[in-house]
Amino acid sequence: MRLATTLTGPFPPGSAIIRWAAPKLRRIHVAPHPVAVVLAAHGAPATDYPRMRVGLLMLLEFSGKFVERLPPLRAWRERLAAQAATWPRTAANDPYKAAVDDLAARLSHRLACPVLAAYNEFCSPPIGQAIADALSGGASEVVVVPTMLVRGNQHTELEILEAVVQARRAHPRAVIHYAWPFEESLLVSLLAEVVTARLSSSPKPVE
Repeated sequence: MRLATTLTGPFPPGSAIIRWAAPKLRRIHVAPHPVAVVLAAHGAPATDYPRMRVGLLMLLEFSGKFVERLPPLRAWRERLAAQAATWPRTAANDPYKAAVDDLAARLSHRLACPVLAAYNEFCSPPIGQAIADALSGGASEVVVVPTMLVRGNQHTELEILEAVVQARRAHPRAVIHYAWPFEESLLVSLLAEVVTARLSSSPKPVE
């Protein structure tokens, strides 16, 4: 950017306009953050996605090995799953995704590192894709954190774990953590604080 100014006054004939040129700004390379977080949520179908297709998808999912043995049914299940996951989303037709995205943004602000929202099913991006995106964005270490808190469910114990294992195989040079399970004492503290806050803000009964 050039800045020019004309100096007024009794200059000798032929005096030139004095121009001031700002020094060129040096290009600053901002290194990508070495750590990223993938917030692994459950996922839900959009409210305007056809309910019959959701029912068919769930039926195929729960059919288990029977579907795996029949390629046409397996292909049908995968096609329905992909269609449900890529259905256009807004805060109106998927308030769950909107809440997860907002949580990811707030967590990113708290941790001062990238936080990518990802979904186990019914929504995109899938967890494996989010991990790959974090690594391609410059992270060398990724922490996968599920939003489901209590032990014993197949999503955190099996499905998200499998996505993490596959990502480790696909990216052997990266460090990929799976922050699971949560310490029970942390959950007790969280729930106790929620209950205490609710009780303290509740109106007192009229005697």
